[in-house]
Amino acid sequence: MNQAILFNDDIHFDGSRRRLVFTAMVSGMIVPCVVAVPETELEPINHFRNHQFDYEMLAEQRIEDEDYSASGEIELTFL
Repeated sequence: MNQAILFNDDIHFDGSRRRLVFTAMVSGMIVPCVVAVPETELEPINHFRNHQFDYEMLAEQRIEDEDYSASGEIELTFL
């Protein structure tokens, strides 16, 4: 685990855009990490909590690879 990347405990669900949003601190900068949530998922926060480690590991890899979207976010696939 990269110690220069810290994940905050700030998960929230953006219902208007159907996505989970959490943030990482990378060298003092806040990086939003987003996960598109399918319409069939009724409890997105619980889903995230059950898979939090997996999402953080995926986000960490994308951050290390500097795989940011055009808007500066890390986009992850729903597990």
